[in-house]
Amino acid sequence: MIHAFASDAALDHVGLYGQFLERESDQSGTVVLHHGLVKRPGKQVPHFSRVRLEALCDDPGSRLLGIARAAAERFGLNQALVAHRLGTVNGGDTVLIAIVSARARDASFQACAWIVDEVKKEEIIRLMEEA
Repeated sequence: MIHAFASDAALDHVGLYGQFLERESDQSGTVVLHHGLVKRPGKQVPHFSRVRLEALCDDPGSRLLGIARAAAERFGLNQALVAHRLGTVNGGDTVLIAIVSARARDASFQACAWIVDEVKKEEIIRLMEEA
């Protein structure tokens, strides 16, 4: 299953990982998870009070799904999940979850890194630190 979404609600990384594993089969040899958090100091505002995650397009979920599908095709994934937070968040909050599975570990690691790099280009969702 290839799935992606953007949400104003907090991301339940444990629940998302559990659901991902429930859909796994014995065709996968490796599952890789990236759990992106808001870290300090900030890149733009070192001592920010909060971070705003703003969609740069009408349907960020569809754009994230496009990235997940491209990764599945490019790296031969069995599954991919990309979830991105929107709205206002604080230091330490979860902002990005990317989970992939594939037959081989190399493909899983490469795919997960590629997904994160694509999302971090900030063409879909922009991160703005606020003083």
